[in-house]
Amino acid sequence: MQVFMTGANGFVGLNIVSALMAAGHRVTAFVRPGSNVSYLESFGVDGVGSVNIVRGELSDLSAVAKAMSGAQGVIHTAGNTSCNKRDWPLLQEVNVQGTRNVVQAAIANRIPRIVYTSTTSTIGAFKDQAHVANEDVVLKGFRARSPYGISKQRAERAVLDAQKHGVQCVILNPAEVLGAFDYSMQWGRMVLAVHHNQVPFMPPGGGTFCSAAEVGRAHVSALTQGRSGERYILGGDNVSYEHFLAVIAKVLGQVFDKPNVNYGWLYVKSVLQEKFPSLLPGKPIVEPYRMRVFSGTYYFDSAKAERELSYRPVSLEQMLHDCVQWYQRHGFISSRD
Repeated sequence: MQVFMTGANGFVGLNIVSALMAAGHRVTAFVRPGSNVSYLESFGVDGVGSVNIVRGELSDLSAVAKAMSGAQGVIHTAGNTSCNKRDWPLLQEVNVQGTRNVVQAAIANRIPRIVYTSTTSTIGAFKDQAHVANEDVVLKGFRARSPYGISKQRAERAVLDAQKHGVQCVILNPAEVLGAFDYSMQWGRMVLAVHHNQVPFMPPGGGTFCSAAEVGRAHVSALTQGRSGERYILGGDNVSYEHFLAVIAKVLGQVFDKPNVNYGWLYVKSVLQEKFPSLLPGKPIVEPYRMRVFSGTYYFDSAKAERELSYRPVSLEQMLHDCVQWYQRHGFISSRD
């Protein structure tokens, strides 16, 4: 199958490309001008069994439609992940309008199916470890006010609207992704923090972690499996962040000093730095919204994806092995350490 894909040069996107190539699909990767494609190029470009890289902006509908011509399926992964209200114009431009353009291009090219990479930030959850949320839990509370979550919800609606034009739509909602290709340092930054014994704080909550490789394979499955109009949570291990850091140390074969820092004060400090930078200069160590999320326990259930997409959760330890081995191969961590 010829697959048109956005966001192919990102962390999740590279895992999707890897899974697509392994399954024998051909990939047209639509990436921004000037974006880093060094890891994408490692799959081979512009040849038989390689990735065709096309540069352009999601805001350019004609460019998107032209690059999509001849595709038999679309995977839309590109997006902005900021949770800062000041970034709303960019979130609107990339996550919302960019998605609308991908949908319009798919309709114009008569693409039979769109697979959209969303997030569990659009799904409600419970703030305790005794309750695990599925796709039917309505998003409420402070998480419903996240600019990022709002933009992704609107993007989901834009994708689902394509069904009115005969396009099948499947939405995937990965939880916290771990694994290879994390060069942008998402959760991988915590791996490096443990490696260098520089863990800045100990989050008191917990979350759901999923394998980047399995998330990639789920996207390939969704091209032909899954019910149109449905959302599918991609989860795995539900663990406390303290346990998460302990498993990182185990995989690395290292120990680290647990920071003796008041988490409540760090949260207040991050809010002040974001809202009143003239009073308290400096960049927040983590966005205030994310720090608030880290203070609660939000667990998700991927049973639906397991039943309908052949999704396979793996252990937290395996996810971290994948991440550490990739970092060692690419010089982020010395293989001698």
